[in-house]
Order: sequence, then C-alpha cells, then structure tokens
Amino acid sequence: MAGSLHDQLLNMGLANKTQAKKAKESKRKQAKKKKSGQNVEDNSAAIQAQVEQQRQEKQARDRALNQQREEERLRRAALAEARQLLAQHAQPAPQEGPLDYNFVHNRIIKTLHLDRTQHTQLSRGTLAIALLEKGYGLIADDIAARIEEKDPSLVIRIRPEPEADPDDPYADYQIPDDLMW
Repeated sequence: MAGSLHDQLLNMGLANKTQAKKAKESKRKQAKKKKSGQNVEDNSAAIQAQVEQQRQEKQARDRALNQQREEERLRRAALAEARQLLAQHAQPAPQEGPLDYNFVHNRIIKTLHLDRTQHTQLSRGTLAIALLEKGYGLIADDIAARIEEKDPSLVIRIRPEPEADPDDPYADYQIPDDLMW
C-alpha cells in the first residue's frame, strides 16, 4: 500500500477530510511552537490525570458492588443454614391435644393443640414455635435462638414472664397459664 497513513485512512473511510485537515493543522502548530522554543501545551498529563481519576472511580464502584454481592451471598447462606436447622430439629405440632395454646402470628391469633408437657414447656420458654412450610412446629429454645439470629421470621419464641416483685400485694394470686376462659 503506497501513500501515507493519512491517505489510507481517507480511502478506507475511517476519517473524513475535515478531521484530517484539523489533525494536520494541529500537528503543524505544535511543530512550529517546538521550533521557536515555546512550551508546547502538554495535554497528555491532563488526559492521564483524567484517566487515572476514572480508573479510581471504577475501582471504587467495583469494590462497592463486590461488597454488596458478598453481603447478599452471606445473607443467603445464613437463611439456608436457618432453614436447614429448622428441617433437622423441628417437630410438627400435634393435630389433636387436650390443651389449646394460643399465640399471635402476623397479628392473628393462632391455636396449637398440645399435651400438658408441651404446653408447660412452651409456657416456660424451653420450647419455641417454628414456622414450617406446612403449618407450625415445635423446636427447642436454644436452637430457636440460633435460627432467630439468622432469620427472626422463622420462629416465635415465647419469653417467660419475669419474676414477680416481692412487695407485690397480689403475688399470692397468680393467674395460671392454663386458665380457660
């Protein structure tokens, strides 16, 4: 291929005549300034600073995105671990039992039919209610605490009532947990 790079670019259609003319003119001006001993404006430093700034901004965006992805991955792993603990340790609640245990879930009063030992353990806080895929189940309180750390929406823990004040005049008149209205 004969001819200058300028001619080749024009022939291939990658540049038009006005772009070529501007490039040739700016090159001629810089060469003239160099010959006369004047400082040639060095735009390369400004361009490099701008490129460096863009690179740093991109790195900051990438770091933030990676951190967000890592947090999402950890949240999903914790949720999967909580569901695995539920699957391993939860027992389905009995369908029939002599005692009813009422509790609140999503502002709705629900009822579990339990035997006396389960009812007592649930009232004292040694058992907790687990939200299973098909209804409710019972789970030990220590495992419920581990699940609650990861996803509090999967368990309903019953907090035992604090000890009564010794100076309370009605301390002798406790309302039993199994009182039926």
